[in-house]
Order: sequence, then C-alpha cells, then structure tokens
Amino acid sequence: MTGKELSAVLAECAARTEIARAGVEEARRKQEAATAERKELTVRLERQWAEADARWREERVVMREQRDENARKTDTILAELKEGRDERRALIEAIFRVIDRLDQQPPPPPNLRSV
Repeated sequence: MTGKELSAVLAECAARTEIARAGVEEARRKQEAATAERKELTVRLERQWAEADARWREERVVMREQRDENARKTDTILAELKEGRDERRALIEAIFRVIDRLDQQPPPPPNLRSV
C-alpha cells in the first residue's frame, strides 16, 4: 500500500468518523429534545393531577354537605310523619271514645223531631 492509498483510506476513515460523529450529535439533540418534552409533559400532568385532586376535595366537601342536608331533611320528614301518625292515632282513639259514649246512651224517643 502506498502513501497515497494510505492517505485516501485515512481520509475515508476520517470522513466516516465525522459522519458517525454527526449522527451521534443528531441523536443526542433528538434525545435531549425528547427528554425536555417528557419533562414538560410530566410537569403538565402533575399540575393536572394536582388540579384534579383539588377539584375532588371540593366535590367531596360538597357531597358531604349535600349528604348532611339530605339527612336533615329526611329526619325532618320522618319527624313530621311520626307526628302525623301520632295525631291520627289520637283522633282515632277520640272517635272510638265518642262511639263508646253513643253506645252507652239510650236511643232518642221515636216522637222526637229533627231540628
């Protein structure tokens, strides 16, 4: 191999090395860009998760308040129903007492005129 051929082989090797180095640099730039994009997406996702957690906490508070309000309404309705049931029972007992009194009184005379 002559000096000229050796120089040509070395030049070709240097060119291939430079092409490989350029490929490595391009790959590194792409990887850095992808890493930066991943970090940006991770930050955005964490922010969205934080917002979703905050909304969920607020919704839980609202749901708890609604549940408590519904429980109060239910208790009020049940108390009114019980009160109505007690009143109905008292009226029925009063009606039975009146009926018992009417049964104990003698019937009116047949010649009594209706007013």
